[in-house]
Formats: sequence, structure tokens, C-alpha cells
Amino acid sequence: MNKLYNIEILRQPGGSIGPWSKVWDCLVPTKIKCFTWLVVRKARLTHEAVLKRGIQIASQCFLCNEYAETNIHLFMHCKVTGHLWSLFFSLWVIKWTMPEHTADLLSCWIGRGGSKL
Repeated sequence: MNKLYNIEILRQPGGSIGPWSKVWDCLVPTKIKCFTWLVVRKARLTHEAVLKRGIQIASQCFLCNEYAETNIHLFMHCKVTGHLWSLFFSLWVIKWTMPEHTADLLSCWIGRGGSKL
């Protein structure tokens, strides 16, 4: 039963196994591992998650006040977050196009050796 649960919990909508299990292999503090896992699994308490629980709120990103606060917008595509990503990439001299989903971003980082950093 536990093995079946592990397979299902790691399955993405596209049918492939997600990269989030690799989060625990990274050499970073545990609180960063937990935060990353929650973001990639869309388990952070954003307005999107609150709406899914049936609580009606007027969803608006608290950083840019332009779009609904979804997991993907808040952590990847918000203009404020985009400036932070740009700063990070410029410090490391990385040319980067932001993927559409957080799981894709994590897959890219792990593919570049991120799980060993």
C-alpha cells in the first residue's frame, strides 16, 4: 500500500514522475527543502489553494496587484518575482527563459546538477 501511495503522490498530471522527490537530496537547509517541496506540489496557502477549499475571496497578487494569486504566478511569473529571478540569474551569469510550471523549473535545476549544490 505504501509503495502505491508513493507512486501516486509523485505522479504529475502529464503522467510522468515529478522531480519533487529530488528536493530531499539537495544540500540546503531543511526549511528550504520544505518550502520548495510545498511550492512545487502547489501546497502553499495561496489564494488559489483557499479557493479550492471553497472559501470565496477576491484573489489578487499582493506583490503586483494585477493578477490572481496562483502558485505559478506568485513564484514564477509575477513582475516583482521576475525581477528577483533576473537578479539571481544575473549574479550567476545565466541566460534563462522561465518555464511555465514550478515542477518544470525544478526539473531544469536538477538536470543542471542542482541536486548536488
